[in-house]
Order: sequence, then C-alpha cells, then structure tokens
Amino acid sequence: MNKDLKWTILGGGNGGQTTAGHLGSMGFDVTIYDIFEETIEAIAEQGGIYLEDALTGFGKVSCATTNIEEALREADIILVTVPATAHQMVAKSCAPYLKDGQIIILNPAATFGSLAFEKTLKDEGCTANVTLAETNTLLYGCRIIEPGRTQVFGLKNRILLAALPATETTRVVTTLQVAFPQFIAADSILITSFDNTNPILHTATTLFNTGTIESNREWHFYVDGFTPSIGRFVESMDEERLAIGRALGLDLLSCRQQFEVEYNVFENTLADSVRRNPVYRDIKGQKTLDTRYLSEDIPMGLVPFVALGKLLELPTARMEAIIDLAQLVLDRDLMTNARTLKNLGIDDMTAKEFLLYVQTGQRT
Repeated sequence: MNKDLKWTILGGGNGGQTTAGHLGSMGFDVTIYDIFEETIEAIAEQGGIYLEDALTGFGKVSCATTNIEEALREADIILVTVPATAHQMVAKSCAPYLKDGQIIILNPAATFGSLAFEKTLKDEGCTANVTLAETNTLLYGCRIIEPGRTQVFGLKNRILLAALPATETTRVVTTLQVAFPQFIAADSILITSFDNTNPILHTATTLFNTGTIESNREWHFYVDGFTPSIGRFVESMDEERLAIGRALGLDLLSCRQQFEVEYNVFENTLADSVRRNPVYRDIKGQKTLDTRYLSEDIPMGLVPFVALGKLLELPTARMEAIIDLAQLVLDRDLMTNARTLKNLGIDDMTAKEFLLYVQTGQRT
C-alpha cells in the first residue's frame, strides 16, 4: 500500500469527516478543509477524527484548515465531498491553486458533477493539467455525532468511478484502490451519473411525507417513510431513468438491483428492499422540507436527467411532476442554478457528440 500519497478532503460534513477519519486510521497523510472554523478547530484540537460503529477507531489528520491554498498545496488526490450545490463554489476556490498532476474526485458527484466542475475551472481561467473524476455515491452511510466524531452505519460493497474523459479512468481507479478497494471502474461518467439514485429515492419520498415532516414527531426516513405506494411511484420514476440510460447505450441497474449489489438485500419490491436494508434502519427523518433531499437532489439530479430525456425525446413525466411540485411546495426556484445542458456547457452538442466527449474529451 502506497502510504506516500497525500490526500486532501474538501468538506467537513458527514462524508468528509468520515472519509478523512477512515484514511487517517489506515495511516495515510490526510488534510481536511472546511469553511466552518468550529469544525476545523475541533478536529485540529484532537488531532483527528473518531469513528464509531461499522468503523471504529481514531484517524489522525495531518492538517485541518480553512485555508484552501494550504489544503491543496501538497495534495496528490483531492476528494471533493461536499453537497453538489457547492461544487461550483469549491471549483472557483480551487482554480487559482491547483497544480499539474493532481487528481480531483467529486465524491459523490450527483449527476454530471465532473462536467459542472470542469466548466467552472475553465470559466475561472484555470490552466493546471488536472484529472477530473467522479463517483456515483458515497462509500459510507454516516452521520456526524459532533465535530471530530462520526457514526458509520455501514459501508457499500462497491463504488463506481469514472474519469472525464474515460481514457483516464483505469489510472485513477488503480491509484485510489490503494486505500479503497471498493472503487471499481465504470465505462464513463454516464454510468456514475445515471447510477446516482439519490434523486430517485429521496425526492418523491420527501414530498409525499410532508405531513410527517412538519408534524415534528420522530420518524425514520426509510423505514416509516418508504411505504408501498410511495415505493411503486419511485420504481416508476426509476424506470424513466433506466429508459434514458438504455437510449444512451447504458446497461444500468435498477434501484432495487443496486440494493442487491451494494447491501446484499434481496427483495421483490423496492419498498421492501429499502425498508429491510439494515444500513438504512436507524436513519432518522428530517423535520423540515428545507433539505438537501430537495434543494440538492432536484437541481443537481432530476433536472439533468430530464434535460437528457428531452434531448432524446423520451418521457419523464414523473420526474417533471416532482420538480414542479417541489418548487410549488417550497415556493422557491430550483432551476436557475440547476444542471441544465447550458449550465453544464454541453447545450451545443448532439447526443452523439456528447457520448464522444465523455469517452475521449474531444469536442467536434
């Protein structure tokens, strides 16, 4: 195992702290960056991050900082583990300080995070020769107990990773597997982006549980909230995602099949798979509709799915219904900064040109 690699985690939330703690517990040189001083001060004071439950122990952190230049200075691998709504802001912050040869992984990317990150770096005039990649999801089910201490409910069996362009994927995966053998190569960012099922699982479930959410009672999102009727709707919405994928030549797993691969949960319906997944059992439901399950998963997930569906002239009625309903219920615009084809910088491409670009990086 190559312990000489220097890792930087951008983001001190649930996933960022857990990833930093895990890497530190394996003996890697880890830096963690966040904009919140309280979080960074707590980690710096104790010298690392404590992990509980599925991962147990203490992970040493070499540097905890709110200075992005310091965080990037010696990094070989940069894991961007922030909400997808912050990817543009992080890319702008990174642009002046990136160096040739660094690997940047959107971890996870939501839908087409690497495209959004690449466009922002170009818009900011970044000329560093870096490699961009993205994962389909986060390795861990986890929550922060307090700054510097996280609870890990479980780890997935496999995480898909693809580089932009796909010709770089094997090199990136080989590099990351020194720490994370769960990372495996996907054919392209089409797979990692369309394998992102958070927009499918989270959005409708949240909206259809509005009464429970605003009742202020304790509940569990996946056990109490994922009822059979909601499960059937979500499975139908998932079929829209799968149909777009098939039109792009992708052999995607359904949400239910993903539970088989990632969690060893085998049930006949998605509702049963979700409710009987032991990793999800203790995840509590939110008490506000102002949640990433809508504000992130819709503009960064459902919107680009629908955009490609329209490009391919495929129906996306259920996805569109959820997008419209969420904006009406929240009384908020979710489209302005969403990952539309224009905001991703691919609005001038045909479907064929787009497929060529993600594979080779060449624009015609």
